[in-house]
Amino acid sequence: MLMLVAGPAALARAEQALPAPVDRPDMAADDGSETRLFAPIPRWEAPPPPPDPVLATPSFMAPTLNKQDAARQRAERNGFARPEIDATAIRRGLGPAASPLPAASERAVGVKLGAEQLSVSTAIVTGQGGWQRNDTRLDWNVSRGSAGDANLRWSAATGGNLQASGSAGQNAEAVLGYRLQPLDIVTLTTEIALAGNYTFAVENGLATNMTPRVKVLADLTQPLSMPWRTTLDLNLGRQVPLIGNSFQTNAAALLRLELPTP
Repeated sequence: MLMLVAGPAALARAEQALPAPVDRPDMAADDGSETRLFAPIPRWEAPPPPPDPVLATPSFMAPTLNKQDAARQRAERNGFARPEIDATAIRRGLGPAASPLPAASERAVGVKLGAEQLSVSTAIVTGQGGWQRNDTRLDWNVSRGSAGDANLRWSAATGGNLQASGSAGQNAEAVLGYRLQPLDIVTLTTEIALAGNYTFAVENGLATNMTPRVKVLADLTQPLSMPWRTTLDLNLGRQVPLIGNSFQTNAAALLRLELPTP
């Protein structure tokens, strides 16, 4: 009898003494916590750049407005600028037939990529008259030179040709020189060049030569007091073969007149 009366009271005290249940992470929640767990993460977006007044101007309102410089400057600021490649077309002997000047001995069409320091060129060369298989070839050349402001001058070049009918050839040239200025208006450059040419044929083989050269460039604008720029360019060279005795002397003089435009 006493055990029956004390049972419910002891059971109630035992339930109060038990620890509170701990929430398990794998249990389903009804307060929307699962939705908040997979919510999209906000991302920071940079504000758009302000519009360029030059690029925003319509072309029909300002036809003489130069937009290329503004576009290039904007690309440089944004880091999207691409290096500029200097491309020059090669065209020789393609003038009109009825010309008072002597006709060129050959015709050439090609392209030259790069500036003076590094250039790659290729051209298709054929005779002056009608197309002939025996005088058509493919020329290519790669050259590397020193900086324009250095007194020590050097350059290296290699090239070759592939003839449509005949033997192919390979050539190379290395030039070393020094530039000095004895007068304010005179620039003197001395060079020595070593060149070689190899033809893939049994009867020709390898031919090498050495050429000392002297170049003089004189600016005669101030001494002559002319309104245009006047320069005199003199070149003198002596080609000496390393094998054989076929010497060759080359000389050239050029008087250049340049009228400055406003």
